[in-house]
Amino acid sequence: MTKSKDNQGPDAGANAAPKTPARHAAKPREAGKRATIYDLARLANVSPGTVSRVLNNRDRVKTETREAVLRAAADLNLKPQASVRNREVAILSEPTYPDRFGGYAGTLTAHLSFAFARRNIGVLLPVNPLVELPTKFIDGIVVVTEAKALRELVVELEKRMPVVHIDKFQNAQDEYVVCSDHYAAGYMAARHFIERGKRRPAFVGGDYAAFAERLKGFKKALSEAEIPIDEQRASLYGPESNYMSVVTRAVRAGADAIYAPGSSYEALECLHVLAYVMGMKVPQDISLIGGENERVSSLLNPPLTTIEEPLREMAEQAAAMLDKLTTGHRVTERRVVLPIRLVERNSVQ
Repeated sequence: MTKSKDNQGPDAGANAAPKTPARHAAKPREAGKRATIYDLARLANVSPGTVSRVLNNRDRVKTETREAVLRAAADLNLKPQASVRNREVAILSEPTYPDRFGGYAGTLTAHLSFAFARRNIGVLLPVNPLVELPTKFIDGIVVVTEAKALRELVVELEKRMPVVHIDKFQNAQDEYVVCSDHYAAGYMAARHFIERGKRRPAFVGGDYAAFAERLKGFKKALSEAEIPIDEQRASLYGPESNYMSVVTRAVRAGADAIYAPGSSYEALECLHVLAYVMGMKVPQDISLIGGENERVSSLLNPPLTTIEEPLREMAEQAAAMLDKLTTGHRVTERRVVLPIRLVERNSVQ
């Protein structure tokens, strides 16, 4: 069987649209009538089978053909019904961040994937979102982590499809956000230290929005307890800083406890520096609170006291929100903040 011009193979078949100069010869749609894949096929000058393959992100479509269909779909503001194609959403994480395949971003991506699967929604996990997303037809996006270039792309995509952000704190009023209460996490960690007699607790966290929220809560608890805030022990470190040097600086500044937040094994690294580089005993010499890493934090020596983020619940909330948005339902609560909890073990004395 002969393949069609646009490399569709037999699925285009005898029903393929005639290859006429569609942009000039296509029958105009009635005013107010919803665009269909047949309108899109005429506008892009391809077969309906080709349109179906592009809209379902399948292979065997030439790059230039795929781009023409996507441009035409944007021109028509096409929103195909569920009966025409399966919904597919993209889960984005920043390619340059180390936790993409483990820790915070990796865990959230896994929970999100299962949450969408239960809703019969396909998932796209682009290795390089900047290259891959412009060539895909997707119904919505969940952003787990992002740096500048990816953020700029998301801003553009947000103009034509729903986007749900995870742990975004500096957000506009019209954005959809699901996050855990990082401010409360910092406050809770500091209060736990203070209640156990610690007067020089330190905060060790990178210069990211979530850590900044935790630091605000941490400093609030210190202020309420009238404990002076020493910037050597309570500030964010930038990418130019070495984690070992940051922990060392906090200890040399007199810290009697450290909060090393995050779900990407930050506390495990801090414990290693304290015990095996500096030769300190936890909690005898210094107390430590970290972020919870399931089935890891409890097995450390000592078992680690942690602040647990509800990553599974965050994923469920984000999936439910995007499910509604991609089916035209209204979401009244645009920002969902989920509670955290303290898991008390043996690393605070």
